[in-house]
Amino acid sequence: MACEIPKNGMIGASVPVRDASLKVTGQIRYVGDMKLPGMLYAKMLYSPHPHARIKSIDTSKAEALDGVEAVVCYKDSPQNRYNGNGEDKDINKSELVFDQVVRYVGDKVAAVAADSEATARKAIQLIEVEYEELPFYLDPEEAVQEGAYAIHEGGNVIMNSDSNGGDVDAALKTAYRTYTRRYEMPAVNHCAIETHVSIAEYDAAGKLTVWTPTQDAFGQRINLQRIFGLPMSKIRIISPVMGGGFGGKIDLVTEPVTALLAIKTGKPVKMVFGRAEEFFAARTRHGAKVDLTMGVTEDGSIIAADESMILNAGAHTSATMSVCWAAGGKFYKLLNTRNLRFKGLPVYTNTAVSSAMRGFGSPQQFFPVSSMMNEIANDLKMDASDVFLKNLAEPFEEACCDGESFGNFRLKDCVKKGKEMIGWDQARQEMEESVRTNSVIRIGVGMGCGSHGTSMFPFMPDVTGITMKMNEDGTIVFTTGTSDMGNGSVTTQCMMISEVLGIPLDSIAYIKTDTDAAMADLGAYASRGTYTSGHAAVKTAEIMKDKIADIAAVLLKTEKENLDFHDNCVWRIAKGTDGETEDCITMNAIAEYARETNQEDLSCSYMFHSEAGPMSSGAHFAKVQVHTQTGEIKILEYVAVHDVGRVVNPLGITGQLEGGISMGLGYALCEEMKLDDRGKCLTKSFKSYHILNAQEMPNLKVAFLDSEEETGPYGAKSVGECAVVPVAPTIANAVSNAVGTQFYKLPIRPENVLEALKDRKSRSNA
Repeated sequence: MACEIPKNGMIGASVPVRDASLKVTGQIRYVGDMKLPGMLYAKMLYSPHPHARIKSIDTSKAEALDGVEAVVCYKDSPQNRYNGNGEDKDINKSELVFDQVVRYVGDKVAAVAADSEATARKAIQLIEVEYEELPFYLDPEEAVQEGAYAIHEGGNVIMNSDSNGGDVDAALKTAYRTYTRRYEMPAVNHCAIETHVSIAEYDAAGKLTVWTPTQDAFGQRINLQRIFGLPMSKIRIISPVMGGGFGGKIDLVTEPVTALLAIKTGKPVKMVFGRAEEFFAARTRHGAKVDLTMGVTEDGSIIAADESMILNAGAHTSATMSVCWAAGGKFYKLLNTRNLRFKGLPVYTNTAVSSAMRGFGSPQQFFPVSSMMNEIANDLKMDASDVFLKNLAEPFEEACCDGESFGNFRLKDCVKKGKEMIGWDQARQEMEESVRTNSVIRIGVGMGCGSHGTSMFPFMPDVTGITMKMNEDGTIVFTTGTSDMGNGSVTTQCMMISEVLGIPLDSIAYIKTDTDAAMADLGAYASRGTYTSGHAAVKTAEIMKDKIADIAAVLLKTEKENLDFHDNCVWRIAKGTDGETEDCITMNAIAEYARETNQEDLSCSYMFHSEAGPMSSGAHFAKVQVHTQTGEIKILEYVAVHDVGRVVNPLGITGQLEGGISMGLGYALCEEMKLDDRGKCLTKSFKSYHILNAQEMPNLKVAFLDSEEETGPYGAKSVGECAVVPVAPTIANAVSNAVGTQFYKLPIRPENVLEALKDRKSRSNA
């Protein structure tokens, strides 16, 4: 399969996101800015207990409060259970809009719709609830103990996820050395600047319209249809603009509640989460515990790896199974090792619901793998980069578990380029000197690698549909179901349409993410924005190009194969004795001819589906400074090199990578959802949940390989999720190398450094 060849200068151009000017001038309208006539405001009452049954609930005082229009609780809730994650909507449907059993501190108990937020807040405080407390578990290993109380019918293990390739046990018996370690990673928050919000309206014709910044409009429509028993023609989901998602806006969160209140009142209802609610009542990345064993030869070749991963699902299923399957699948898509085994154990607990988050299982997977490779290198007295290069997969390798191709997997080239960019050998010498002299300030150098897929192929139909029409003046409008989180997916679609048709970006407008107007789209997840949604734009534009060519050939009196598209015109290319000659007709003239002579609008639609799932990959390098008396960690330099196929938009992809690095640094050094011993979230604001600010960011150097993925649009593949994956092990390895002790748990804070140094000193003195 050969990919398209760009020729109009748009592929590779640096283009800001299309709505950038609206955002920076404040003219764009987020859902939180919207107000409909007669709109009510909703607030939620949350469970103070980690696990309890509601014995009684009295809402009469709240209902009697002036300005209150409705109060809903489990007595009003539809009894159709659902999984609020569209990707896993058919798996383990554990949720109700409101349930008589609450399963974590922050679970939904009741909601109020009133004429003001202040009234709704006051009414919530008037609701009286009597609870029967039930056994609870905050740790998944406690929840799976024999005799543990079932959080959901069927037990606390959602389902086992096991896979293998080769003969792991036989290979481990022949190993020169084996390493077995446990790694722990915390639940963390998505920290999108825009909190969860939705507005629901149920009109007199029985139509439910929901405005929400969602990553999965069509998945949410299916779920709301199932919950409320409405036909899809009576449900419309609109996502006008999104202020960040990172996976946290795939699930239904506020939408079922505002919909229920809108149906009950007949008025539009709006609910906006505050920042505290975002921490305790929204979604988190899965906390994980990983037991990993690797067997190596004397030269550092990994001949077998055996991994067991426990994922904390929290109180409901959500995307847990897909995250577990994805983490397991990617275990087979980094190394050239042919003997691999993965066991996944996803477990319900009485904590906030875990769901999709940027990386989708890869951060939990490759922190252990890259960390153990660093430890192997130190133990065998080898350069860590040599151990990585020896063991990373080659291009077009096939997974040993299922034979699926990696595609043009160029991770080894990323490692080689990253070593040059950071000055690896020189940095290692600095590190060794600081350790040898027992300097108070140690230098640490480390690296990590990771991979991620580029679509949902072959696990489910990976589709994006686009409808396109030409206006009377030759400009283009297309309608897309793609949800853009601010990452530029729709901008990429515009660029690819511009490239195919040879028309300027200003001549292209779009309508996005409206389930009544757009064809289906699987959703903004699985790093499919460029690979799948971009491909849909290319294929639809090619159909439009053919329609335009039919008219241009008539007007230019030539055959279609003699036409070329560029500079907002269609050109006839003729070859004669004096060389090539060109004349052209404008897109405006073509549109006029179509309307006035043919009496038609040029229009088309196309539903693209992926037929491959190549891997995106990246190698990261860090040079850190560790103060041995305070434990303070300072990142001096950071280098990231990624294999993304052909770069479509350098400005956009650089921003994606830098943002992913920032998230990964927080995962490595400071971010963690902390609970008290009864499951209450201790985080209420960014003041108590530290994310890195601009002043704390290191000197970043990023680069992309000059590679091409033949199955991708114009040779492109993804970076969005893979950007975050190698960061935590890179930092952990750098700090570990400075301290002289490998770290197995995230985040690594100053107190952890001091403890490690103390333990190392104690062992040396023993």
